[in-house]
Amino acid sequence: MITQSSNLSITKLTQGDARAFEALFKLHYTRLTLFANRFVNNLLVAEEIVADVFTDLWEKGHEVTFSTSVSSYLYKMVQNRSLNYLKHQKIENLYVVYLQKNNLFDEIRSAVENGYEEKELARQIKAAINTLPEKCREIFVLSRFSDMKYKEIASQLNISPKTVERQVSIALEKLRQTLRHVSYLFMF
Repeated sequence: MITQSSNLSITKLTQGDARAFEALFKLHYTRLTLFANRFVNNLLVAEEIVADVFTDLWEKGHEVTFSTSVSSYLYKMVQNRSLNYLKHQKIENLYVVYLQKNNLFDEIRSAVENGYEEKELARQIKAAINTLPEKCREIFVLSRFSDMKYKEIASQLNISPKTVERQVSIALEKLRQTLRHVSYLFMF
């Protein structure tokens, strides 16, 4: 429940009052960082998450409608960002396992030696995967990074194994076209 005094603080915050924002930051930063750290188990990452939440609040504060207290809103934002971070980490870890399992690190190394930086290469691959249509991308990620068989994916998504096979084929072709300059991807 929002009290009259917190209502005044919220109004100041949404109007871009730097003092109200600074007071809010000083009041909540440490506790929010410790809260985020419970999820991500990395203090530096937790600090980044909380800093991002406050940055967004400052930049978009005039658009935010608080139905609960500012504190509840901040904790929910930090929780959501922490969970998103964990999801992202899981996908990255699955990708590394996939590369290791399929002995693709050597191909990446040779690509790096041919002038590609690892981060740039990873960015290009991620960007190429993100250009796939949503369902196609989901099926491809399950197939390639979760090591699920076509039947398992079909069962999980309530589609036929042939649809899964076709979507993976489409994804591979689009990725080959998008990333034709990176030779090891032809080994998919």
